[in-house]
Amino acid sequence: MRDLTHEEILSQLQALDLHPMDAIDLDEITNRVNAINQAISGLEDPDADLMEPAFVFWLTEENDEPR
Repeated sequence: MRDLTHEEILSQLQALDLHPMDAIDLDEITNRVNAINQAISGLEDPDADLMEPAFVFWLTEENDEPR
């Protein structure tokens, strides 16, 4: 994913009725959003739709016995 520009970040902030205090604040917000997007892109798994879901909880809701 490409980095978002200051204008794109500003547009998204305005859609949420948020406004950066100044240009330095907008720079910091832009850097953080782009860093988060970069980190999240590393978590993407294109084969995730091919796997069957697995139970996360090993106890049933009705009792404390394992499944």
